[in-house]
Order: sequence, then C-alpha cells, then structure tokens
Amino acid sequence: MNNNGKNGNGTNVRRLNKKFYKFYFVHPPLNTDADHLAEQLIGIKNVEEVFVTDGDYGYVVKARFFDGKEPDDAYNYLSKRLGSNFGRVTSYYQYKK
Repeated sequence: MNNNGKNGNGTNVRRLNKKFYKFYFVHPPLNTDADHLAEQLIGIKNVEEVFVTDGDYGYVVKARFFDGKEPDDAYNYLSKRLGSNFGRVTSYYQYKK
C-alpha cells in the first residue's frame, strides 16, 4: 500500500485498528441441524456473524473482543458443546476496501 491509501491495483484500502475479533472454525457433530446450531451460535455474547460453510468446517463464527481480559463466551460454549472439535484464530486488526 502506498502513502495515498491505495494498493498496487489502485483500490482504496484502509487499516482498521480499533476492532479485535476471534474466528472459530467449527466442525459440527454428525446429523446436526445446521439452522438450529447457527441460531445458538449467533446468540452467544459478542458473536457478530456466523457463516454456514462447506469444506473442512461447517461454520465460521466471528466474535468481537476488546482487551482479552473478558470471558470468552464463544470459546466456553464451543468447548462444552463440541469438545476440541474446532479451531480458532485471533485478528488484531484488519484491512478493508
């Protein structure tokens, strides 16, 4: 990205530093009702989006966090319901068009 906020393709890009997210990659149990589980996931505190997908995981869950000190409700819910059948990553900032 150059100094005027454009990437090499001429697209306006900005870096957002104020929002932090955790993404959970969920492999649901067999015969899970996709809609029911998605509704349960979106009901978790700080969860902003749930994506129902195909491929290696059935769901991608996007949860907001602030300073890392608050309880991670999404992680606790998934651990209790799914055991270790999910992965997670943390995003400290993002680039957006």
